[in-house]
This record gives sequence, C-alpha cells and structure tokens, in this order.
Amino acid sequence: MGRRVAVTEQAVTRTTEEEGGIDPAFSRAILKIAIELRKPNAPSYDDIVASTIRSMRLDGSAFRRYLGENGARNMSLLLATARTGGL
Repeated sequence: MGRRVAVTEQAVTRTTEEEGGIDPAFSRAILKIAIELRKPNAPSYDDIVASTIRSMRLDGSAFRRYLGENGARNMSLLLATARTGGL
C-alpha cells in the first residue's frame, strides 16, 4: 500500500523585507487617510489611522512603523493639503 501525505495550504503573509519594497496597500492607506481627514467633522488623525488599519486589514505595527519612517515621505504633504483644503 502506498503512503498518503496530507497537503495543507498555508497563508503566506508578505512582509516588506521579503518583497524588497513597500507594501502597495500602505500607499493606498495613506491616500485613504488623507481623504478622510478632508471630510467635515473628521475624527482625529489617530482614530482615522486605527480605522484604516482595521478596514484594510493591514499589519498595524508595520504600517505605523512605515508612517514613522522616511518611507512615508509624502505623508506630511498629504496631511498639509488635507488640513488646508487646497489642491
């Protein structure tokens, strides 16, 4: 009788180090944050970031680290534009 081997699929989580770059979802998340900040009566920046992480199912610690590092070079420009309303 032959041997049977059970094969299971594993979910592979991509990290920025494995890809050699930045997760494209992070750029989309930054845009989403900027759009949310432009809305009248927008919640605080921290609340928007937390809800964006939840809704986009991002790795929260990796995304917050990305926001704090130089990788989010345009975040300050997006925040300034969102606050002033000028584009």
